[in-house]
Amino acid sequence: MSKLYNPSHKIKFTNISETYQIRPQYKAELSKIYSSIITYVMGHYDGTLKYRQQVVKVLNIITFAKYTDELLPSDWLIGRPFENIPEYDESEIEDSLSDIYLTVDAIDWDISPVDAPVSDVPESYTPIFAVSSKPTQKSSESLPNYSSTETITPTSPTDLYIQSPEVPQFNINKPWIQKRCGGDLLTIYTTVPEIPKKQRDVSITTDVNKMTEKDLLNLYPNQFIKTRAAILYERNQQPGLTFDPIYGLITPIDDYDYDTILKNIIEYPHFYHAVRLQNDKLESFYSYIETDNGLVDTLEVWDSLDISKKIPKHAEFIKDYLMRKYLLDRDIKHKEFKYPLYGALDPFITLFMPASEYRNLGYDPVDLARQCVLSRVAYKQSRNPILKRIREHE
Repeated sequence: MSKLYNPSHKIKFTNISETYQIRPQYKAELSKIYSSIITYVMGHYDGTLKYRQQVVKVLNIITFAKYTDELLPSDWLIGRPFENIPEYDESEIEDSLSDIYLTVDAIDWDISPVDAPVSDVPESYTPIFAVSSKPTQKSSESLPNYSSTETITPTSPTDLYIQSPEVPQFNINKPWIQKRCGGDLLTIYTTVPEIPKKQRDVSITTDVNKMTEKDLLNLYPNQFIKTRAAILYERNQQPGLTFDPIYGLITPIDDYDYDTILKNIIEYPHFYHAVRLQNDKLESFYSYIETDNGLVDTLEVWDSLDISKKIPKHAEFIKDYLMRKYLLDRDIKHKEFKYPLYGALDPFITLFMPASEYRNLGYDPVDLARQCVLSRVAYKQSRNPILKRIREHE
């Protein structure tokens, strides 16, 4: 059996496209397919054995089909690798691939589970809250006009997702970065489109300096989109909680006033895949609370906290409180954490209102869109395992 499958020499999932020991004549073509599958899985991985088995099955089928000159169905798409995949006899696949037949245990799953996509519902509104009283310079580009009689297709909430598009695309002839690390040649290809047409298009390879003001303004949705958990927009959840008709329920947080918390909601309208590094493992950020004595289990201590008397003991309220308290303490009080949030999370990573509404709040829409792109690039670069390995070898 190949040393590739020795428990101490597992093949890293993110490096399959480079190190998987397939026949040289198929290397170039299959490596491109593997790269796309890797990217897809990184944006959808749920951490379960069932999902890993599904990934391995697809990889084996793709390799088997190439080795045996089988044609894949015309409706199989590389960006949706689990759909319309053909069925073959598993023993036939194993016999054909022999010592390169993949199993779940043959792979080092060097990726982290992702949270479920944000669930949000479009809704029109009139802004009522201003975060700045300072006059804002008008951008040289005029804002998109959505008030005409022309029929406008409402922006889909999926356009705002942080996770990768359903069908990620790359320019395989244009490596964005390539470096040999030990015996591995690591490559990240430039994402297509290079100029994002919507927020979800922003990737680790996006260069905001190549974007015009028009490109930036096109990232805004044409309507208000609810990005928080649905229950946080329901007025009658807890007596005494302040309800904003636009932004939803305002969870009290320590000594921070209403405007400060509301501004935090505008800067960070939703959270995605929040984890922290503990004992060299990534774990849900919400499972523990950091205290002076280290991390304590959230649910074990929750009832003893003052906040537990003010908000419902519901997962979405607890998550909203924990993350916003962390960000407020980090951004305003500049508190240092021993167990910080893993990866970058900067303000305005999601723009959930039309550009004109941000202007009404005192922001410059072009500057804000540029910040959105920078925040998304930083978020994705700080969590990309391939880029992390490359930077560790610099």
